[in-house]
Amino acid sequence: MKYEITIDPQSGTFGIGNVTLEPQQIKSEVEKILSQLLKSQRDHSNGYEWLYLEGLTFGGEPTSAGLCFQDGKLEHVSWSVKLPDAPMEGDWPTREAIDAEVAFVRGVLARKGITVGERPQKYLWGEIWSTFDSKGFVAANGLRFK
Repeated sequence: MKYEITIDPQSGTFGIGNVTLEPQQIKSEVEKILSQLLKSQRDHSNGYEWLYLEGLTFGGEPTSAGLCFQDGKLEHVSWSVKLPDAPMEGDWPTREAIDAEVAFVRGVLARKGITVGERPQKYLWGEIWSTFDSKGFVAANGLRFK
C-alpha cells in the first residue's frame, strides 16, 4: 500500500496518508505512528536526526521522504519523486530528469494552491521549495518549519 503526501499551506502540516505531522512534533511519536514506512534512520550526533521513509506517493508517483529532527523535534521534510521513464546516467538522474521532477512537483503544489518558483515560498509557519540543487545535482523538494 502506498501513502500519499499532502501539505496544508495554511498550517504547514505535512500529511502521509491519514497521518498528519505537525511542526515541532516529537521524534518518538513520529517513529511510532510511521514505523511501517521507516526504511532507515541516521543520527548525526549533533542534535540532527533523520528518518527515511518509503512506500509513499506524491501526485500519484512513487516517492521517498526524509524527516529531519533537530533536538528531537520535526524541523524539515524533504522528498524525491521517481517519475516513470526518467532518463538516467548509470544510477544518477540526468539534468532532464531533474528538471522534469521539479516541474512535476511544482505542478502538484500549484494544484494545492502553493506557488513555488526559483526561491522558496514563504509562509508564517515556514517555507516550501522545489528547485534544482546544482551542488548535489538533484531535485530539491522540501519544507522547513520556523
